[in-house]
Amino acid sequence: MADTTEKTQRKVLLPVDQSENSFRAVEWFLKYGVQPNDYVILFHSVDTTSIIPATGYTWAGPLPMGQMEGLLREKEREVHELKKKCLSVLSTAGLDGEFIHTSLYPHAGEAIVHACKQHGVDYVLMGNRGMGAIRRTFLGSISDYVLHHAHIAITIIPPPKEEQH
Repeated sequence: MADTTEKTQRKVLLPVDQSENSFRAVEWFLKYGVQPNDYVILFHSVDTTSIIPATGYTWAGPLPMGQMEGLLREKEREVHELKKKCLSVLSTAGLDGEFIHTSLYPHAGEAIVHACKQHGVDYVLMGNRGMGAIRRTFLGSISDYVLHHAHIAITIIPPPKEEQH
């Protein structure tokens, strides 16, 4: 008879950024969702699309490379600080896992779905900003995109009721 006591490791992806909503979802996972033997991937999609508009570039002249380099260094610093915070969360909780980030996708939802496939993720738990239907229609929703494209189990943690728009 086969030994059925061997436990399989569940891979859980928790998308994170600097927002309260993403870390509230992480806290929810640690309180209610974590299971023994979980491998937790704290995943961040770096928003590089905001760099060119922040330079004031309008295609009327040469790209301000010095200004862009400074903004890229700032993004690197933000990612480094987020990584430190995430690794501290994993360590404090005694969880096996890692922090992964990418800047390859212009839309965070695409990045999350790709990371799920690339890393063989079984489950995603993520926060939600609580946008109303009209704002979500025009701006799009990362959680909505992941829900409809990842094809794995997903839990979406809404913002507190007083924050919903």
